[in-house]
Amino acid sequence: MRGARRTTSKVFPAILSGVGHGSHLCAFYETKEDLMDLVLPFFDAGSNQGELCVWMMPDSVRAEAEAVVSEHRIELYAGRAFYMKGSHFERGPVVSFWNDRLQRALATSRSGMRVSGDAFWLQAADWDAFLDYEADLTTMIADKPITLLCTYPLSVSKAGDIVDVAGVHHVAIAKRKRDWEVIKGWGITQGRPVAHQPKRAEALDAANRILSLSPRERQVLDGVAEGRSNKEIARQLGIGVRTVETHRTRLLERLEVSTSAEAMRLATLATLIIQA
Repeated sequence: MRGARRTTSKVFPAILSGVGHGSHLCAFYETKEDLMDLVLPFFDAGSNQGELCVWMMPDSVRAEAEAVVSEHRIELYAGRAFYMKGSHFERGPVVSFWNDRLQRALATSRSGMRVSGDAFWLQAADWDAFLDYEADLTTMIADKPITLLCTYPLSVSKAGDIVDVAGVHHVAIAKRKRDWEVIKGWGITQGRPVAHQPKRAEALDAANRILSLSPRERQVLDGVAEGRSNKEIARQLGIGVRTVETHRTRLLERLEVSTSAEAMRLATLATLIIQA
C-alpha cells in the first residue's frame, strides 16, 4: 500500500489538509479509486492529530477498506446498514451514534473525531430528509471536536442535487480530470440556495453541468475555450476531426445548450467558483 499512499498524496486537495474541528465538507466522485484517494489521506491527517477516525463506507470499497484499516487506523461501518432502517433513512439513530461515539472517543483521550460517510445508498424518496439532516449537522458540530467529510457518487446525483448538497456544507469539491477542485468554498447558505444568492446558485448549477461531461468531452470543451479549431483539437488529443465534432455535439446536449457560446458561458461561470 505504500505505492497507493504516494498516489493519494498527489491528488489529495490541499484545502482538506488544514480543516479544523467543526468543519462540514462534501466531495463528489466518480470511481472507487477516486474515493479511496480522497478518504485515506483525510483519515491519515486525523490519525496524526490523535483523532478517532470513523468511516461509513460504501459497499463497493469494502474489500479495499478492510485491507487498509489497520494501516490507516480507521473504524469501519457498513454505510447502508448505518443510514437505513428498513427501507428509509432514519436520522435519529444516526445522530445518537455520533454523539455517543464522540463522548467515548474523548473519554479515551482522543483529541476529537474525524468522520466520513457516503451517500451511495440514497434514493429519490430520501433526498429531502437527508439534506435537512446534512444542514442540521453543520449546526450540531459547530462547537464540537468533529470534522465531517460527506462523499457523494455522481451516479446517484440528478440535476440540481450538487447545488443543494453544496449549499449545506462549508466546502464542496469534485474530481475534474486528475485533480480535485473546489466548486464551492464560501460557507453555509442556510439550507438550499435562496433568491438573494442567484449568482452563487447559477455558478454551482454551471459547475454541476460541466462536471457531468465525460473526460473527453471536457478536453474538447477546453480546446474550444482556448479558441482552437476542430482540426487543432483533434491533433492535440490524437483523435479524428469527426470524433471531435461528435464530442462537441454530445457535450452541448449534455449541458442542455444549443450553441458553443452558451457552453462557454457555463464553463466561465463554473470557473468563477473553482479555486486552485
